[in-house]
Amino acid sequence: PAILLAGAMGLRRSEALGVRWSRIDWEKRTVLLDTKIVEYRENGKKKVEPVEEMKNKSSRRTLPLPDPVVEMLQVQKEHREVYRKMFQGSYNTQYLDYVCVNQLGELLRPSYVTDHFRELLEKYGLRHIRFHDLRHPYVKHTTKKYNSEKQKTQATKMDLIAWVFRFYTFNYSKRSWIL
Repeated sequence: PAILLAGAMGLRRSEALGVRWSRIDWEKRTVLLDTKIVEYRENGKKKVEPVEEMKNKSSRRTLPLPDPVVEMLQVQKEHREVYRKMFQGSYNTQYLDYVCVNQLGELLRPSYVTDHFRELLEKYGLRHIRFHDLRHPYVKHTTKKYNSEKQKTQATKMDLIAWVFRFYTFNYSKRSWIL
């Protein structure tokens, strides 16, 4: 679910993991992003917890849910009920409101999602990209952080980088290392 949420909606990893059932409006097909999941070390152990303080003020937002995401969420909800019945007393009910939990109802660690994403790419023979790269195609076109001149400069740089990357990838596929 975290991968589909990030890829389809341009969410940060922590935002995708923080999506909650209670923040989904099924009629309007929207989701309010107001929680993120953070991972930290305490006494040598990895811990994970929800935080209702987003990266910045504009990170707390309501986004439309694309059809594939709605379908995935419905399936995820059905799976959740199967796991709750299957694992009964072992199922963690503390995080029932969170979409991205494991089969025992525990929050997923952000580092687990990153590692699992890398493994999926390898398993299906896909080109390696970072999990955060799922966000870039969405953010590049929707950001209003910079004024228009900076956006033009940034877009030109991104186009140049994309052209070089395509050229590099093309030559690499032919086993040529020359740029």
